[in-house]
Amino acid sequence: MRLRHCCVTSRKAGTAFANTEDRPMTVAVKQLEDTHQALVEAVHAGDWQQVSQLDHVCRELVAQAMAEDGREDQALADALDNLLTTYREVVALCQAVQGKLAEELQELQRSKQSAKVYQMFS
Repeated sequence: MRLRHCCVTSRKAGTAFANTEDRPMTVAVKQLEDTHQALVEAVHAGDWQQVSQLDHVCRELVAQAMAEDGREDQALADALDNLLTTYREVVALCQAVQGKLAEELQELQRSKQSAKVYQMFS
């Protein structure tokens, strides 16, 4: 299922830090930004397998960034805030898709039951 409007309010990793030129950025934060961007693109493409893989990578990168010596706390906080916004949108989207699929499944079950009743009286 393709998703066109997910992550619209999230800032993409490459644009979320418009003034990062003024701040040092650690390798882990840069990798987290890049992975965040790839996550947003995978969600837009509806590639849920890729989303799952990138989710695991994001988790590892967050742990690395938190453990990194000399980390730039503000840049990390900004990256985590943007990632949190994206995750909130993805979760809301997944819940909406789940609801739609549940409705479709219920309709399919009703149709199947109707077909059985029809066959009984035919």
